[in-house]
Amino acid sequence: MAKYIRYALASVCFAASVACLALWWRSNLHYRALQLPTLVAGIEVRGNTLEGMLNLFAREDDSVRTWKYTSSPVSQQAAAALAEPLEGRVFGLRKVGTTYWGFCPLWYPALIFALAGVGVICFRRQFSIRSALIAFAVVAALLAMPLTL
Repeated sequence: MAKYIRYALASVCFAASVACLALWWRSNLHYRALQLPTLVAGIEVRGNTLEGMLNLFAREDDSVRTWKYTSSPVSQQAAAALAEPLEGRVFGLRKVGTTYWGFCPLWYPALIFALAGVGVICFRRQFSIRSALIAFAVVAALLAMPLTL
């Protein structure tokens, strides 16, 4: 029974990794934004994907606390205009005025989910050369992706 649970969890991790890679690829063609409700009144939390980056921000705002998802195709000129306020974005958290910005390349979550999937498969098993080669191949493939850009 534990074997089936391990494989189910590994499948979920690998599916999440593939979803992050697909979102990374599509973020050059589509702008996606998600607004999340918060428990604290007056705080707005949003996330968007643009040009292979996951951009998260939180700021004080009196907006309605609801879920909101938007997606639209983006031309190169529109992408440049949308990314303009995000110039100088680097991995990590920054504070600009009263807004907290967080930036993360979308292949980082893909790497984390893939490694978690490999770890779940190898859990409660003896570590082997085969599992080391699989982990090495996954890490090498995911780390080589930025070089292709």
